[in-house]
Amino acid sequence: MGIPGDFGSTLVGGLISAVLYGITTLQTYVYYMHDSGDASTIKFIVAGIWILDTLHASFMGHFLYHYLITNYGVPASLEYIVWSYPVRTAIFLQGT
Repeated sequence: MGIPGDFGSTLVGGLISAVLYGITTLQTYVYYMHDSGDASTIKFIVAGIWILDTLHASFMGHFLYHYLITNYGVPASLEYIVWSYPVRTAIFLQGT
């Protein structure tokens, strides 16, 4: 497929992820603004999920920016993985 195709699909996935992050943020805001009387455990779970989603969006943005903006046209940058990808993977594998 080549570099343009691989990073093209990664960019599209990152953009879809960013849209879903925005929806999650809106839902979290609405949840906390309308006090539902839920147990504090549920409220902590909602906050934890939002924090994990925020971390995921941040690391994905860094990953895309590193390869598609900072190192655009630098094939040598593909020889190593940027730090945000293994950190993201390690964080989210802990939850499974």
